[in-house]
Amino acid sequence: MEEVLKVIKERRSIRKYKDKDVAKNKIQKVLEGANWAPSNGNSQPWDFIVAKGEYVDKVCNVFYEWAKSYIPNAPYIPEEKKPLMLEYAKNFGGAPVHITVTYRSSGDEIKDEEALMAASAAIQNLTLVATEEGLGTVWIAGHVAHAEKTKEILGLDDNQKIAGIIPIGYPDINPPAPPREDPDLNKKVTWLGF
Repeated sequence: MEEVLKVIKERRSIRKYKDKDVAKNKIQKVLEGANWAPSNGNSQPWDFIVAKGEYVDKVCNVFYEWAKSYIPNAPYIPEEKKPLMLEYAKNFGGAPVHITVTYRSSGDEIKDEEALMAASAAIQNLTLVATEEGLGTVWIAGHVAHAEKTKEILGLDDNQKIAGIIPIGYPDINPPAPPREDPDLNKKVTWLGF
């Protein structure tokens, strides 16, 4: 159990990658971990799209085209961070591979929420196995995950939604752990019946 907690605590969001390809067997292992995520009724509603080359470039371009006007005008982003964020937006830090995790939308609000929860659990597993394999990841959502152009590039149909785009590669940075809010869990936990 201590090993699992160690990997959880070591995982970081990586925003700069080495110019080094990732072996297909490593990606397969990461996907295997993702596929073992829990899901309501064992529904396993996720699918994975593994992309590199021109597909990665095209998805990054969707994000960059949006970010060019959004980041400079975002009042909550400190001015000194905007140039670095725009640079990152060009290619997600140079990650050679993206794993896009999708889920099926049925039109039923509860089932769709459960599918998103399960796909999110798959992403968590994916990032943890990647960390164990010496790989870095970051969870990308927001505009690029909802853009019709992204769905078109990845060949998604109308019923597929993106839970996250996960750039993956060998980290070229080792960021410190961000502090946890309420690390002793005195405020975030309510104990009932104890």
